[in-house]
Amino acid sequence: MYVLFSLIIFLLNSAFAQSDVPLHNNLSIQSYDKANESAEVKTGYLGRSFLPSLTFELGQEKFQTGRYKSYSNPYGMLEAKLNLFRGGRDNIESGIRDLQAQIGKYNLDSAGREELNKVRKIQWQIVYNLELIKIVERERIENSKLKEQAIRRARSGISTSSDTLEFMIYNSQLEETIESLNHENKILKIGLLPLLGLDSSESLSFPQSLEHEHDDIVMKKTYSSIKNPQVQTLNAEYESFNLQKKSINRYWTPRFDLYGGYYLYTLRDRDYMAYNARDDRVIGLRLSFELFDGLKSQNQSTATEYQAESKRLMARHIERQTDAQFLMYQEDLKHTHEVMHYVEDRIKKSKSYLAATLQEYDRGVKNSLDALTAMQRYYGYEKEFLLRKKEYQTIKSDLLAILGE
Repeated sequence: MYVLFSLIIFLLNSAFAQSDVPLHNNLSIQSYDKANESAEVKTGYLGRSFLPSLTFELGQEKFQTGRYKSYSNPYGMLEAKLNLFRGGRDNIESGIRDLQAQIGKYNLDSAGREELNKVRKIQWQIVYNLELIKIVERERIENSKLKEQAIRRARSGISTSSDTLEFMIYNSQLEETIESLNHENKILKIGLLPLLGLDSSESLSFPQSLEHEHDDIVMKKTYSSIKNPQVQTLNAEYESFNLQKKSINRYWTPRFDLYGGYYLYTLRDRDYMAYNARDDRVIGLRLSFELFDGLKSQNQSTATEYQAESKRLMARHIERQTDAQFLMYQEDLKHTHEVMHYVEDRIKKSKSYLAATLQEYDRGVKNSLDALTAMQRYYGYEKEFLLRKKEYQTIKSDLLAILGE
């Protein structure tokens, strides 16, 4: 259990490799970890079922019977019971509890994957916004240069004042974009805090840029849904219900117990004045059968069988679903990677087009709208390329979540 918990913490830390954020404070994972510990504590039932149970009672009783005078007598007992055989139901119950402990581990694994995926996606959105701000800043600087050039052209009578207004209006849009991106990052960091169990975002640090690998190994990986924690949980629940059904169907098997004890009764139970005439000492063996339970076991067994089948069918569905999701994410990753090459080509061409347009604008061949459009097109492709890189990392996060990496 500790090893599994440490692995999840390590995975979370891998999302913030340059950060010393205390990711072990994630309360959701801690909650699943405690639930897992609870299930583990309940294992070992078979051995404990053969330990004797001891009961001790001691009291004082005041009573009156009919018209006789009232009496006050002490009473008590010390009783021991030892299970010798319960038709194999103890062994079945032990197996059920072992399965519940396994389910606890699977739930912890599933929670770790989900929380890590959330952290990764928020991280990449923040990094995307930071890089986008840099692009918009460069675009704003370029726009300011064109605005100054338009002002000079207007003063010399080459163009009108409306040309200058176009660049001013667009500058306002760019400034608004930067403000909105900064605001979004503040909101994202606030949303990141509960995932990391933090109260302040001051200690957070992020990768410097969005990256993508040309030969990303994740594109070549294979996947088996049998190891998916949701599938494992459903399979374990299926086995658990089958064991429950097996236990229910053994309602008729004998129970063999060893018991013994010392009992002190009051005058209300034994009509002897002396204390030593009102006590019992006993030791014995008891063999008991339940011959007929009114078909309650048969009804419960059928219901449990349906529950088991429900888990089996859902497990098969999740297997097919996750297999399909894995293939879809891989195809999406490959497609996004290929599309990025097309965008890179458009960036190169639009950069050359912008340079030529600015030269012609400087000579008076092109107008301000031509220059503005060429600039917007170039930076638009840069933004599109950045968006594709973010999409790549987002898809990869989903793919790694399925793989449990």
